[in-house]
Amino acid sequence: MSDNYTQPEQAVTDPTEKETDVRNTEKTPDKAEQSAEKKEEQNAEKKAPKKKQTKKKKTTAQLLTGFLIKLAAIALAVWLLFTFVLGLVIHYGNNMHPAIRDGDLIISLRIQRPFLNAAVLYEHDGKMCLGRVVGMPGNTIDISDVGALTVNGTAPAEEVFYPTYRCETSDISYPYTVGEDQVFILNDFRDDTNDSRMFGAVSMKDVKGPVLLMLRRRSF
Repeated sequence: MSDNYTQPEQAVTDPTEKETDVRNTEKTPDKAEQSAEKKEEQNAEKKAPKKKQTKKKKTTAQLLTGFLIKLAAIALAVWLLFTFVLGLVIHYGNNMHPAIRDGDLIISLRIQRPFLNAAVLYEHDGKMCLGRVVGMPGNTIDISDVGALTVNGTAPAEEVFYPTYRCETSDISYPYTVGEDQVFILNDFRDDTNDSRMFGAVSMKDVKGPVLLMLRRRSF
């Protein structure tokens, strides 16, 4: 065998190059995976505003519901107040002139019993009326032919300066004794005899309380 024979050279691969290729392969994600991730991000961004809008809608609905509940509670409270505690009417007519005039707004206190000389709201023949208490239960009322009013034989202390005459169309006789749980009511304008002089004493259950407040709606 000849000494001049030479073995073929083998290609030597640098191990660092292999490691570099492996690292590059690991670092570079697949394009399909990248596009899938982008789509997921875009979908998430699209869904985010819808969630916010839904929350806003829920919040608005809750606020509206809360407002309606409060409004209903206020309406119920007002109804209870003016049904069981206070009475509210607009007075028409001049039967209580000059203290109370036509068109005045009257608020009465239902929970208070009527007392002597109090202006009161009362119901008669299905209508709300206004008058002044001049006789309490057991009192004896007398009206003379000359227009003098007496209660238990004494002229009452009142600011009414009109004479008090009997009602000619009534069959009430005097002296008149006020019954139990009744009050005798007269108009301040005594010429108007559409009061207890005509129909007798008024039952306590028909009295809607003394006048608590009067608001003048007209200047005349």
